[in-house]
This record gives sequence, C-alpha cells and structure tokens, in this order.
Amino acid sequence: MKKTILALTIPALFATSASAVTVYSDEGAQVDIYGRVQFDGGEFGYQNDANSKKVKSKDFGTDGSARLGANVKYVLNNDVDLIGKLEWQVTAEGSDDAKTSDIDARYAWAGFRFMDTTDLTFGRSQDPLAQAIYLTDVFNKFGGAITYNSEIGLSDKADDQMMVAYAANGLDLRAAYAFGDKDKTDFANQVTPTSGTTDVQENQWSASAGYTFPFGLGLVAAYEQKNGYAKTPLATSNNADVDAWLAGASYTIDGFYFAGLYIDRQRETASGDDESKAYELHAQYNVDAWTLMAQYSNEQYDAAGAAAEFDSIDDITLGVQYDLNHKAKLYAEYVISDSEIADGTKKDDQYGLGIQYNF
Repeated sequence: MKKTILALTIPALFATSASAVTVYSDEGAQVDIYGRVQFDGGEFGYQNDANSKKVKSKDFGTDGSARLGANVKYVLNNDVDLIGKLEWQVTAEGSDDAKTSDIDARYAWAGFRFMDTTDLTFGRSQDPLAQAIYLTDVFNKFGGAITYNSEIGLSDKADDQMMVAYAANGLDLRAAYAFGDKDKTDFANQVTPTSGTTDVQENQWSASAGYTFPFGLGLVAAYEQKNGYAKTPLATSNNADVDAWLAGASYTIDGFYFAGLYIDRQRETASGDDESKAYELHAQYNVDAWTLMAQYSNEQYDAAGAAAEFDSIDDITLGVQYDLNHKAKLYAEYVISDSEIADGTKKDDQYGLGIQYNF
C-alpha cells in the first residue's frame, strides 16, 4: 500500500529513503533524515449497517498522516558499522476521539552491519515476511488485501525482534525471532477478562529467502510461526498458534511490473483449525510520469466448525498515479469488492484520492 518498485528490488534493511538528506556527517558518523506528508479522501472504511454487519462503506471522509524518520550509522572499522533506524507516524489532524496515541513507532531498532552484506538488528523492525508481502503491496491506499484484510492477518513489522539479514549478488536471506515481553507474558500473569476470549501472543519466529535474476525475475519464499494462547473468562487457555507459508514471484521489464503472491495460513482454536488460502496478482505499467495499476485479491476462508468456506476477500483494485516530480505524486484508487462475510452478505466498493509529498 505504500511501496515503490525500487523498494521491491532492494532489501529494505539495506536501502534508505530516496529522499533522505544527510544532516550530520563527521568522523565516520552519519545521520540521514527523511519523511513524508500524505492526505487522502474517499470511502476507505466500513461501518455497521442496521444488522450490525460491517459491510457498508463509510461516507466520504478524509485522512491525513505524516512520517518522520532517521537512519544512523557509525563506522567502527573497515568491516563493521553500527546502524540504527527510528521512524514515527503522526496523525496529521486534530481529533476528539479518545485515542491511546496519535504517534506510532513504525521502526525503532539498533544493530550492526558486517562487510556491507549482513545486518544484525534488535528492536521493532521489518518482519522477514515483508520480502514476500511487498511484491504486491504497492498501492498508495489500498491493495495488499490478502495480507492486511485477511481473517488471519499478518504484519510487515514485529516488536522485540532480533533479526539477521544477508543481501548480495541478487540473494536476500532473512531470519528473525520476536521475544515475549511484559505485554506478552505467561497465562498465569494475565488479568482474566470479564467476557469474551482474548488472543495473547507470546513469541514468533520467521524466515524468508529470495533471489532476483539479472533479467528481472524475482522469487521469494517465507514462513512464520506465532505462538500464543486464547485467554477465556474462566481463566482456562487453549493454544492459538498461527502458521503462515508465503511464496511469490515478480518480473520487471521496460515499464512493466508483474507480481504474484500465495499465502497459506492456519490458526489453532479450541474447536479446531481456522484455515485460509489466498492469492494476489498484480500488474502495472509506467510511462513518463504516469503509472497504471491493477490487482486481484482472493481469500478462501474456512473457520473451524463452519459448514462451508467462503470468499472473505474477492477484490479487484485499480489505480492511477501521476508523479508531479520525484518527490510528490497524485493518485486515485478504486476497489471493486465481491468479498463476503460468513453469511454470504457482500461488502461495498471503496475508493480513495490522495496526494503524497516525500522529503
């Protein structure tokens, strides 16, 4: 939803923002600052209808956001650098809502870079799954539905993560383990809810591998396991582990970009396993300042104990983008939705218009 073709071809741990500006450089130390401001208008959410089913699009509304980030590096010797990244997203408008925070930390990690090929980092960083997710997560507002809108959602970032990544000569390898902390404690230390069931994640591990051939073909495979449990009002617990397999491919030639992503997920529940099988196909063409995009997303979801599976995601997403210059762009996107909820009710279409400026 926020990526560019450049980000698809360069491992994210090693790449920096194309708009980053060096604000400090002295005796092996360097600090780069970057950011963006974005404003969107349209129908890009859902609201309850008369039957409390979240299938109706919200009326036209607007949404503003801003990001600010810093990449830091300090040269220890010829082979080792200290590296770090901080990035925040800010709600770029006043609000009367009782939000917990209008500032979110997107990245906050520190670590080492060895021989300009291998990174070892600690903190809130990019999940290895992002290497596959970003093949089709290329729209400005929508897209990437089988990742972010799935009944068994995934994320491209992880807290409390130790990650090692290697990139050289077209090869990209990543592995990570996310530790438990005070917000992911053992069951005995949890406060029992008054009603309902709460999923508690304790830890996760993930790995990915990709290779980009010189002629523009890229292949990626990834796996993640999240370990946790379902906490109930009676203070009993059941496993709520999630397993996800991802496989994808991309091809770039002249002004064309094509990509496909497949995700197979399974989540344990007290009554059995929820299962999701999803795929996403993307095509786009760039000529001069214009980029045209089209994407199809489908997820077949089978809940434990359900009579039948259904199309929880069945969307066609269309988009057009115009680059005002190399830092600013206008865009329009439309989602033609045939997605369902469990009883077969269809979801409404959505659309969005926006402007984005990077610095």
